[in-house]
Amino acid sequence: MNVLFWFRKNTRALDRPGTVYCRVTVDKAEHNFATSVRVFKADWDAHGQKVRGRSDAAKVANQQLQQLGDGLREAFNILEREGTYITPEKVVLCYQKPQARKQSLLTVFGLYIAERQQLRDAGQLSQASLDADKVRLNLLELWLTEQGLQEMRPQELRAGKVEQFVQWLRANKRKRNYAMKVAQTFKSVLKWCVRKELLETNPMEGFEFKFDAPQQLVFLTPLELVRIWFYKFDNTTMRKVADLFLFQCFTGLAWQDLYNFRASEHLAPRPDGSLMLVLNRQKSGSTAMIPLLKPALEILHKYGGQQLPVPSNQFFNRTLKQIAYMLHLEKHLTTHVGRKTAGMILLQDGVSMTIVSRVLGHRSISITEKHYAHVLADTVTNEMSKVLGEGTLGITQSTRPFLTEFTEYLKNGNEGGEGLRLVS
Repeated sequence: MNVLFWFRKNTRALDRPGTVYCRVTVDKAEHNFATSVRVFKADWDAHGQKVRGRSDAAKVANQQLQQLGDGLREAFNILEREGTYITPEKVVLCYQKPQARKQSLLTVFGLYIAERQQLRDAGQLSQASLDADKVRLNLLELWLTEQGLQEMRPQELRAGKVEQFVQWLRANKRKRNYAMKVAQTFKSVLKWCVRKELLETNPMEGFEFKFDAPQQLVFLTPLELVRIWFYKFDNTTMRKVADLFLFQCFTGLAWQDLYNFRASEHLAPRPDGSLMLVLNRQKSGSTAMIPLLKPALEILHKYGGQQLPVPSNQFFNRTLKQIAYMLHLEKHLTTHVGRKTAGMILLQDGVSMTIVSRVLGHRSISITEKHYAHVLADTVTNEMSKVLGEGTLGITQSTRPFLTEFTEYLKNGNEGGEGLRLVS
């Protein structure tokens, strides 16, 4: 067995310390996990496997690394004496169990993220979810540093401490619902500790998650979609982002699913000649079944018919803000808005909430109802008017089907331009 310490810089905040990781190697098999030691790159001696300098902080950090290395070697010796098959993961687990109450919350969180990294590498977790966990670890580290609690143990993260952290986030201009999501991550980490036998019980079990009511749903109208469709952008990059956003509006795909999309893998022909997009959602693991509408098919053919030129999520959303500004759309455009617009298109055209939930790949219909609750009343009225008649309900003006209105705008063109010739 070999133990190696290596440095990983803080890519999200270059002015802050990076993390020293530990790599355990057994018969060429490796396992990496984060230690609680955080230093600047200039202070890390990779050859000497230690922190440079003679300061008290450097001495403490080097002592922690020495104890960790010795503990891992002792764990290896224990497993070897037992005559069991040894893997680097078993060595780390053997070391962690007796050390559980000595490890800091930051160290445990780092181990949790290391396991999540493996899930990401295996395609079982999206990069966006992993990045979100890393951001939340950074926030926790910043709060603990400000409070002088860097060595807080996992069992000390009780409801009162979590509430203090939530208030700290709120004071730093984070919305309450975001703070609650971060707290949910903390609870997941502690549950993971229980599963790994690092804790006996979850100290956050009694914490009450209080979310604010969901904000009003943001979606685009048929005319706004047509304006994006026909707008003549100065460069091809913005045109591509606009097309990708429109594809989201007509399929409901999230960014990660859009990135993973391949026509050869995810498009299935139907007996009636239509195409069905079948894809396991990266976020929830549920299956989305989406009839490919003609506008989406037109965009797919525009880019070769196999896959789409999807940029990073950050670049995508940043460019969408520029597009909204250029077209004078008084809405905050994000990839999530495209997904919500897809649900609105289907509901306004009379598709049931159950089918919309299946199309969007939600884990349950209750999630769909939560997002589109205010639309449900319009859907009920439209359905009843079809059966009972508009006069019976006293309706003076019924809602036009979304796709009908969109198609009419396309045929008329935009500002004198030619109408769109949809793929048949």
